[in-house]
Amino acid sequence: MKIFISHSSKNKDFGNLLVDLLRSLGIKENEIIFTSNTGYGIPISQNIFHWLKAQITDSPFVIYLLSEEYYKSVACLNEMGAAWIIENEHAAIFTPNFNLSSKEFQGGALDPREIGFYINDEERILSFIQLISKKFEISTNAVLINQHIRRFLEQIKNIDTSKITSSNVQVYDSKTKNREIETQKNKVSNSESNNLLIVNPKITNESLYSKFIELILNKKMKDDEILLLYYVIETGRSKLMTGWQEDNEIKNIVEWEKINDIKDLLSKNYSSVIKRFELRGFTEVSAITSSNNPKELKLKDEIFSQILDLSPEINNIISEVVKNNFYEHVEEDKSNVFWDL
Repeated sequence: MKIFISHSSKNKDFGNLLVDLLRSLGIKENEIIFTSNTGYGIPISQNIFHWLKAQITDSPFVIYLLSEEYYKSVACLNEMGAAWIIENEHAAIFTPNFNLSSKEFQGGALDPREIGFYINDEERILSFIQLISKKFEISTNAVLINQHIRRFLEQIKNIDTSKITSSNVQVYDSKTKNREIETQKNKVSNSESNNLLIVNPKITNESLYSKFIELILNKKMKDDEILLLYYVIETGRSKLMTGWQEDNEIKNIVEWEKINDIKDLLSKNYSSVIKRFELRGFTEVSAITSSNNPKELKLKDEIFSQILDLSPEINNIISEVVKNNFYEHVEEDKSNVFWDL
């Protein structure tokens, strides 16, 4: 049995600390699935959605790391639905600011009457560890366990949750009949763009990131480029396959488009989109073949480190593009919201 941590990529800091806690208790590396950390995630060249589906079908112990961001993510809800259908053993862990009275949680696939706990609740973490110990080999040294828990709780306190929830890209289920997306369509002038940049003192008008967001704000990025950005945000993937592995990335994108009911604009244009990003200096080679040819690119850290904390103006632009690229359906069929297992 493995432990599968179902989470939003926006909550990866909480997830990484949870992984560290599990590892410190003695859970083996190959017993943990956590897609936001490459050491515990999708193997190179694997189709991300087929791979995740196979992992869930193998009946792992599922930890749902629940948050407002989780319930805004169609991919997370698909994950939850797939695991729920198989009736995996599971535990629900809530991020510190999660509202248990939210309609998404109360009306979701998980039974809200089941016991879950907040990630910063020391007593409940101890109970959780006792539960885990019945399924996995972990340390029996009570002193060390308590030390690891205290360190874990201190690290949880240091996570700045305001950066997680301040400006998230809204995600919508295209099969919900009354889907409404509130977008601001005001044109942003160059002077307004400059004012937005200086809000963050780390960003100057000469920086690569400022160039990146100015292209978005001034509507100079094509829809397929915006969709690539949305794909990266939604899947939490900073690295993208290229060269001989490009077809594998396109397959991943096709699956992602199908799951989210998004038109195939990105999968059809992926080669040219990634080339445009490369020519603008937004990406760099992160892996090469034995012949020194690129096989993997990644968004430069200056950009990737900022994209989960985008301004509301940029999020509105992204949301508008996503909205315009949803497939329209005459009949609504909510039964297809989960994976077909």
